[in-house]
Amino acid sequence: MAQVFGNGDGILVTTHGPGNLHLYTYGAINGWPGIYGSVSTPRRSVSHFIISHSYNFTKYAFYWDGEGKAECTIRVSSDPKTYPVTGKSWGESSWVKWGDTEVSTLDVSPDYFAGAGDVKQFITCFLIPERLLHGSS
Repeated sequence: MAQVFGNGDGILVTTHGPGNLHLYTYGAINGWPGIYGSVSTPRRSVSHFIISHSYNFTKYAFYWDGEGKAECTIRVSSDPKTYPVTGKSWGESSWVKWGDTEVSTLDVSPDYFAGAGDVKQFITCFLIPERLLHGSS
């Protein structure tokens, strides 16, 4: 069975309205501390983010603090599976680790952040430009 991040697949997060998608990556295979940050969107309509894999970090927690709802989609084998992103804080974040086949919820308490850095430029979360989705220039 295929697993999350297999074959180059990432996690697609679809959001509604303006807000921030927060991501915490941790569980480094080389012992590095985790990295957290957020990516914002001002769009009042739909936005799409991709959470990409990391060759070092193995666990991913994320939540949406925006006005509207959010859901994430992962592809397992050839079937996409969609899950709601219901949490609005680290205490109820959506969570997945490398090789999982589904998204769950986890309380990523402050203890998880020991030594972690707020390094927005290094998180593996990206806002997909609207023009790429709709073919406009």
